[in-house]
Amino acid sequence: YPTALGATQLSATASVPGTFVYTPPSGTVLQAGAGQTLSTTFTPTDAVNYAAATRTATITVNPCPTNAIVCENQQAGNPQSEWGITGSGDATIQGFATDISVNKGTTVHFKVTTTAAAFSIDIYRLGYYGGSGARKVATIGGVTGSNQTACLSDSTTGLLDCGNWTESAAWAVPSSAVSGIYIARLVRTDTLGASHIPFIVRDDAAQADILLQTNDTTWQAYNEYGGRSLYRGSPTRAYKVSYNRPFATRSQSTGYGPTNFLFYSEYPTVRFLESNGFNVKYWAGVDTDRLGAALTGASRPKTFMTAGHDEYWSGTQRTNVEAARAAGVHLAFMSGNAIFWKTRYENSVDGSATPYRTLVSYKETQDNRVLDPADPPTFTGTWRDMRFSPPGDGGRPENALTGQLFTVDRGTTAITVPGAFKNLRFWRNTAVANLAANQSLTLAADTLGYEWDEDVDNGSRPAGSIQLSSTTLTVPEHLVNAGSVYVPGTASHHLSLYRHSSGALVFGAGSVQWVWGLDTHHDTDVDLGASTPDANIRQATINLLGDMGVQPATLQGPLVAAQASTDFTAPTSTITSPSAAASVMSGSIVTITGTASDLGGGVVGGVEVSVDGGATWHRASGTTTWTYSWLPGVLGTTTLMSRATDDSANIESPAAGVAVTVTRAICPCSIWTPSNVPMMVDSLDSGSVEVGLKFTADLDGFVRGVRFYKAAANTGAHTGHLWTTGGSLLGSVTFSGESDSGWQQATFSSPVHITAGTTYAASSATARRARSRRRRSSRTTTGWTSCSRRTCRRRRSPGPRPRTSCTARRSARRS
Repeated sequence: YPTALGATQLSATASVPGTFVYTPPSGTVLQAGAGQTLSTTFTPTDAVNYAAATRTATITVNPCPTNAIVCENQQAGNPQSEWGITGSGDATIQGFATDISVNKGTTVHFKVTTTAAAFSIDIYRLGYYGGSGARKVATIGGVTGSNQTACLSDSTTGLLDCGNWTESAAWAVPSSAVSGIYIARLVRTDTLGASHIPFIVRDDAAQADILLQTNDTTWQAYNEYGGRSLYRGSPTRAYKVSYNRPFATRSQSTGYGPTNFLFYSEYPTVRFLESNGFNVKYWAGVDTDRLGAALTGASRPKTFMTAGHDEYWSGTQRTNVEAARAAGVHLAFMSGNAIFWKTRYENSVDGSATPYRTLVSYKETQDNRVLDPADPPTFTGTWRDMRFSPPGDGGRPENALTGQLFTVDRGTTAITVPGAFKNLRFWRNTAVANLAANQSLTLAADTLGYEWDEDVDNGSRPAGSIQLSSTTLTVPEHLVNAGSVYVPGTASHHLSLYRHSSGALVFGAGSVQWVWGLDTHHDTDVDLGASTPDANIRQATINLLGDMGVQPATLQGPLVAAQASTDFTAPTSTITSPSAAASVMSGSIVTITGTASDLGGGVVGGVEVSVDGGATWHRASGTTTWTYSWLPGVLGTTTLMSRATDDSANIESPAAGVAVTVTRAICPCSIWTPSNVPMMVDSLDSGSVEVGLKFTADLDGFVRGVRFYKAAANTGAHTGHLWTTGGSLLGSVTFSGESDSGWQQATFSSPVHITAGTTYAASSATARRARSRRRRSSRTTTGWTSCSRRTCRRRRSPGPRPRTSCTARRSARRS
């Protein structure tokens, strides 16, 4: 690797005015090798009394270490006062790169529109550089300005594509360039008004310990340049946005602006990684789709990392990262609201048909219907939305990959770590490790926000995932469906870690602002963050990367180096209750208890329980002693099993377990008990609606009445119905003597006979509904009856039984 030669003055016996000439000139990049000659010539101003002198030295230039980041950051940086701008910069000079990323040794092309006659382009690489944060690497001067033609637009999709602009300038990226996030600073010659064009320089041939993916898909999704984004616009939001546009994102309003751009979360992450000399290279979110095979190739990284607000992922992007995980590549999701919206790509519409220049997401979840012409098979809604797949390709909750599920759209606080987590190796060499059992530590301000996730037991939770912290907060916007309804509620956040069967560790921060604890140089919006970095978050990150086999080359004090775990032995667990051959009653809560211990020198991090012989698993409460509340349903013999995970994420192979028998409950009985409360008590939907569910009975019997859960705002008359699945009304009753809220029950004038094994529907006509958040495929069995929650239905006007799918609609905010 090249080494920069600094200026050095000759020793002199007297102070004499004159000039020095260095050969090669100061700043020359020397290639590694021996026998290189350096010379310095001094020419005095007084040539009568003094003679010129030359001194020569032969040196050997040692190559930069394999880690180019260390050498790069030893060079002098440029202060932010020189390279920074306010918001998105001067509106009279804006541009974009014709590719969001380029490999070193190739050329990046710029298209710029400006009212200036001339302008220049200063190119900076973002890094640490002793705290300066960037280094100027090139200048392109004397560029002729052009007020470019109007961009191409499509009123139907909202697409605006400025690819029809003419090229203004280009920069040939040197083959010696260091991979990184770069900014081209456009500067008007007359007024000095300036703006930024961000782009990434890749190093496709290099093997780096860390590959940091930028959130450029999120930058573009929120980008309202031209008037529309995937969130807002007139007359409606866009379904397609183009990379062939300048970025206006950083200047937009609260929740839609700087929180979703480079300098909010990625920039402080870059500063932390490079200040500590981590061997890191960079590429774009687009690259994880188009170049994703490199994640499993010969130069694959040890760790794939995202940071901040990484909300938009294509199908191929996710497939490639899952393949990397299967190949043993560790994943560090230092992010929140990650992999929420599913996207796809189209070519540009500027006539060049350039691939990967149009980002598409119809957000079908938000409109509760299929909108994308490519669906099926390519669904573009939230990754978790199962309603349209199959035939679409959605219905894959993001926590199956990240360990985290986005739920909180707004509600910021500091992450807290109770003393129960003090012995986890994630917190070694931090203040957490010194807590008493009844104490807790509050981390830096605003590290939980502005959007964050929960560890949800939704059937997609990764095997053996353990929690590393616990913070519970009442929030103003809590997601309660597949991605369109937010209501006030209570949410609990947990940092998480699991180990894939390949050996890959997967960390989930579950917070956009987690990385604010690493470095405090970042944009702010409503949330400001702390004034100093959080030593505990910084050390925990060193610990995490150490366990992933990644070491810093220039560790900043007082951080302590952390080595990978040598614990490869899984813990063990035992079920202590119920005992083998015990009988439990269907519909009555059973508390399963047990113990666990670690055998490899670590501690137990978590325990999971299966109540169906290992087919599905659920997180238990506790570690060395633990409990799990089970509501038995299906009658007959079932096997209870447990498995423990230690703090190195080693997961137990479960033992044979305990066989118990589920017996019938004593009737009369009901599907819902008085203790069952909907997740969303009030849907905030004021329209009239009839909601219901399908159910079957194991034996012939009679239905005596109907129940529904009432919100306080649900006033007016209510009617209960019982139907056949063919639409025949079997019974009807009007509710009377209702309480202000809670469960309401009405009894038919005569019990209605039902037949075993036949499906029926019970419903209630109401003005405002309560709703429970569950997986569509889940079932509830109580006593002699069982119901499927995937059959909730509604109607908006008088007529026969409810027929349309039970969905709710409310404008999604930001996420």
